[in-house]
Amino acid sequence: MLLSIVFSQHRSYNDKYEYRKKRHEVTLGVGASNCLTDLGGSFISDPNTEVSQIDFLRSVYDTDLAKSNFSFNAAYIYHFKRKLNFRGNLVFAKIGADDAISDDLNRQNRNLNFKSNIVELSGIVEYYFAKPITGNKFNLKDVQGHKLAPNFLAHWGFYIMGGVGGFYYNPKGLNNKVYNSEAHMNSNFNPLVDDEWYSLRPLHTEGQGMYGNKTKFQKDGKTYSPIAICFPVGFGLEKAFNGDMGLKIEASYRFTTTDYLDDVSSVYYNRDAIIDKGGNIAGVMSGTNSGWPRPYMAFVSNTSDPLPDGATPPDQSLIDVYGPRVYTTVGTSAEEGFVRGDPTANDSYMFFNISFYKNFSSHTKWYRNVHHGKNVRIKASF
Repeated sequence: MLLSIVFSQHRSYNDKYEYRKKRHEVTLGVGASNCLTDLGGSFISDPNTEVSQIDFLRSVYDTDLAKSNFSFNAAYIYHFKRKLNFRGNLVFAKIGADDAISDDLNRQNRNLNFKSNIVELSGIVEYYFAKPITGNKFNLKDVQGHKLAPNFLAHWGFYIMGGVGGFYYNPKGLNNKVYNSEAHMNSNFNPLVDDEWYSLRPLHTEGQGMYGNKTKFQKDGKTYSPIAICFPVGFGLEKAFNGDMGLKIEASYRFTTTDYLDDVSSVYYNRDAIIDKGGNIAGVMSGTNSGWPRPYMAFVSNTSDPLPDGATPPDQSLIDVYGPRVYTTVGTSAEEGFVRGDPTANDSYMFFNISFYKNFSSHTKWYRNVHHGKNVRIKASF
C-alpha cells in the first residue's frame, strides 16, 4: 500500500512537470487531403436543396472522397505549458475536383476541373484536454496484485488546435471540354481539345481584371493572387510509446480567404474578350458556351421584363411551383453571364494525417537546479 502511494505521487509529479524537461518536439507525418470548392461534389451542391443551406452539412455531404489526394507535414512544437503547445507547421499537399464525376447534372454539363499543389506555412496553438500516459516500464504491482500504473500504450491524449497561416496554390485545368462545333462556326473561336493541363490563373478564365467583371476587388489587368491566408482548426489524438516518442492522428480543416482554389468563383465572361486577353486556349478553358444544349428553367429579374430570345413562356404548373418569373429555354447553362461558381463562399481544404514525433531534452536551468544532487547515494542503517 505504501509503495502504491509513493509511486502514484511520484508519477503525478512527473506528469505535471515532465514537459519542462523536454520542451522541444519534431513531428513528421503523411495523410490524405481534400477540398471543398465550386467544382465536383455531389447532389448537395445544388444551392436550392435544404441541407446545402447549412455550411457544416454542405462540407460533409459535398466533399468528394474519390478526389482525395496525399499530404506531407512537418512541424516543430514548443511545449509552453503542460497542456499548451505552440506549433510551427509546414504542409505540402495536392488537391483537386472534377465536375465530370459529380452527381449534379448542371455540374456535369459545366465539366470544369482542377488540380493544385498546396504549400502551407502556419502557426498553431494546441490545447490538451487529456495528456497521453505511457504507463510504467516494469509493470509493477502492489501487494494485492493491482497494477501501479496503466499498461504500455494504455491511454490516449486528446487535443484541439487552431491558428493562422499562409499558403501558395496554382490551379491547373485539364482541357477535356465539350463544345458543339456547329455553334462556333464563322467565329474566331477554335474549340481545340488536346487533353493537356494548363495553369489557369494567367488565362483570366472569368475575365478577372477586365471591364465589367463582377469581381470588383481586382484591379484592371490583374487576377487573383497565388498566395492566400488560411485558418486551421481541428482536433487530434496522441499515443505515447514512451516519454520521448509517439504518434498523433489529426483531422483539420482550413478556412481560407480565397474563392479561387479551383479558378472558379462567379459567372461566365465574354469569350471573345477572354480570347483577346489570353489567346484561344483561354477561351477554351473558360468553358463559356461549352456543353450540349438542353432545356432548362431560368428566371427574369422582374415579371415586367421581356423574355430573352428563344425563351418559351412556362405553363401554369411551373408558375404554380416556381412563381411568375420563371421561363423555359434551351441552352448549355454556360452562356455569358450565367452562374459559373458561388462568390458568396470561399473555398477550403482539409487534412487527415498520421504523424510520428520525437521529444528532445531542453536542459533548462530550472531542470538542472531541481535535479541537482538527486543521484546522491543514501546508505541504509539498521
